[in-house]
Amino acid sequence: MLKHLLLFGAFCLLFSGQSLAQATFTLSGLIRDAETGESLPGSTVFPKANPKAGTMANDKGMYQLSFPAGKHTVVVQYLGYTRQEKSIEISSDQTQNFRLLPEAASISEVEVTAKRTNENVRSTQMGEIILPIEQIKMLPVLFGETDIIKSLQLLPGVKSGGEGNTGFYVRGGGSDQNLVLLDDAVIYNPGHLMNFFSVFNSDAVQNISLIKGNMPAQYGGRLSSVLAVEAKNGNPDSLRGTGGIGLIASRFTLEGPIAKEKASFLVSGRRTYIDQVASPFLKNTEQGGVPYYFYDLNGNVNINLSKKDRLFLNGYYGRDVGEFSLSAGTFKAQFDWGNTAASARWNHIFSDKVFLNVAGLYSGYKFNFDSEFDAFTSQLLTGVQDYSAKTDLNFEPNPRHRLQVGALYTYHILTPRTGQAKTSDGLDISTSRVKDKFSHEAAAYLNYNWSVTEDLEVAAGLRGSFFRQTGPFTCYQFNAKGGISDSTVYKTGQKVKDFALAEPRLSLRYAFSKESSVKAGFARNAQYLHLVSNSFTSLPLDIWVPSSVLLPPQKATQYSVGYFRNFRENNYEASAEVYYKDLENQLEYREGYAPGPSNKDLEYEFVTGDGEAYGLELFLRKNFGDLQGWLGYTLSYANRKFPNLNQGLAFPARFDRRHDFSAVASYKVNEKWTVGGTWVYASGQPLTVPVRRYVIEGVVTYQYGKRNDFRMEAIHRLDLSATYRKNTNRKLQSSWTFAIYNVYARQNPFFYYIDTEGNPYDNTVKLQAKKVSIFPFPIPSVTWNFTF
Repeated sequence: MLKHLLLFGAFCLLFSGQSLAQATFTLSGLIRDAETGESLPGSTVFPKANPKAGTMANDKGMYQLSFPAGKHTVVVQYLGYTRQEKSIEISSDQTQNFRLLPEAASISEVEVTAKRTNENVRSTQMGEIILPIEQIKMLPVLFGETDIIKSLQLLPGVKSGGEGNTGFYVRGGGSDQNLVLLDDAVIYNPGHLMNFFSVFNSDAVQNISLIKGNMPAQYGGRLSSVLAVEAKNGNPDSLRGTGGIGLIASRFTLEGPIAKEKASFLVSGRRTYIDQVASPFLKNTEQGGVPYYFYDLNGNVNINLSKKDRLFLNGYYGRDVGEFSLSAGTFKAQFDWGNTAASARWNHIFSDKVFLNVAGLYSGYKFNFDSEFDAFTSQLLTGVQDYSAKTDLNFEPNPRHRLQVGALYTYHILTPRTGQAKTSDGLDISTSRVKDKFSHEAAAYLNYNWSVTEDLEVAAGLRGSFFRQTGPFTCYQFNAKGGISDSTVYKTGQKVKDFALAEPRLSLRYAFSKESSVKAGFARNAQYLHLVSNSFTSLPLDIWVPSSVLLPPQKATQYSVGYFRNFRENNYEASAEVYYKDLENQLEYREGYAPGPSNKDLEYEFVTGDGEAYGLELFLRKNFGDLQGWLGYTLSYANRKFPNLNQGLAFPARFDRRHDFSAVASYKVNEKWTVGGTWVYASGQPLTVPVRRYVIEGVVTYQYGKRNDFRMEAIHRLDLSATYRKNTNRKLQSSWTFAIYNVYARQNPFFYYIDTEGNPYDNTVKLQAKKVSIFPFPIPSVTWNFTF
């Protein structure tokens, strides 16, 4: 592994040495939003005389580009912002910062043109979607709460977890196979309010990028996708506040300079008040208690230590909290769950060609449920904690060669499932043998981008990953009756099991012209942490377990090919992608598993199998002008095959859906009014349902059909919105957003239950699957948003 990395690095340096011999100088700097001061990662910079020799700003908005001596016209552009052209005399290495205004604005000292970016055609990256946050805010949403993940569900290749749900599945992978990052820290459960809202407060978010396949080698640990969310850093120029008041939640964000041009801050909070609104109506009901609420807190500090050093401190804390009381107080429960994330990132510029990023990260997820029933008390706890360190070194000797190397280490502490249950007379049935799990994960990677010619570009990557399970751990052997027959004990820190895998990545792009290209990609991924989704309760009792002596890592190999085409000076972009994904070591519960208190590790309840997913994705988007939006269509298949399930026969995965279609549009009527709408259609998801019911000696027994052999009804829905902007004065700007969710009252299925009719003793009983719709009627909402 090390030998290959060194050879690859030497090859890259050979090319860089040739380029350094040329008489060129470097232009570098930072690209920001002119109004907020936020950096614009992914913005493009190129010489007007040779657009193909351009580059992209990194994730901090920093760029660097080589020029021969002389006078050059430099072009800077970013989706949703005005394009700038600036004439610069270059005779030495120099710094030039740019500030871009939103598309509707203009700048007197630069030329604003109608020509748009074609990065989707020119880059080697496949399956990547970047959505501007302002475009997301224009979409109609449930209860008036802008939601990033629900917006992503409208894209081809991304499937929702159900009606109104923020769970998402990408290209035939499970929900745990998506790597969700907030400022480089992992978010393990991105859902609030039973997954009806995501944890991302749109007012605190700057950039959103989703990579559906062929992820670059710096990303790993998941099989299907990367959702990278970058929080705002805070306005470095002036104090600024934004917020909104809606039907069920309010939010407020304050940002500004700590020391002008030296340091800035941002604090943001959001809270629902369902509990306060519903409490008066529940006082005299059987429930009698308070429904739950959720809240988010974001905090960021951005410090310019010097011209070459920047420090980013980011934090997130979110919780869902609730309690209820039933049967006149006989049964009481309190529960809370949520994520914690923190990151400290240092960015250093060694030279105009070498960038360094170093980060320390913390991620945590915890679920806690306490209950009382008569004299019986119980507590259930599950969660995960990560302590991570990572470093990335970027070297770009010239626009034709880019090299990135890095390493990552994570210490995992997982609480798969612990419980305490006691009675007033001292009976204790706690899960004493189920302990925390400890593991170490490490990776080293290399990415190399080579523009072979102006038309052909290659992006090659190699990631080497390592995972170790350590003690304390006891591996039990069980007899046929479920009793312990033997055990092996591992001490604290002792190695239990090691895994090491190579994960190569390769992407190719060939451009037929400035407006069209074809791309191909190959990626091999490994996943060492696994989510055990719970289908027996509506609470988010999702349990993470590590790869171990009991469970092998999951693996996936994906192949994809796509054609990309822009029209009318890049105002329209279109793409068609096909993919095939081979999945290994997928997890399911064994046949006959039933949840309940147990002293047995949950890993003993799993079986492993393989799967495949393949499909076609079509996408057409209009990015600029008064009318914006997109059309997306997905034809897909996702199958699983387990030797110990469904008699060894292949069956559709739970999230297999044949057709997905979405139409999204927003139209600027005038300076005050903007209207928007979405229409979605999705084929029904598969379920396993009983086909017969028996009564044997008074005991009711169900016989289930083939696994996932029943299909839910198809989902379709129309949502509409209208936004009215009112400039009350120069210091305060506000807008009203009116929306209707499910305009024509479609009764989309949320779940099914089995109902019986007739008498089982005279053979007249019939089983029937009945649909339950959670939003079967139009839901209006209104939100007041403000900025000062």
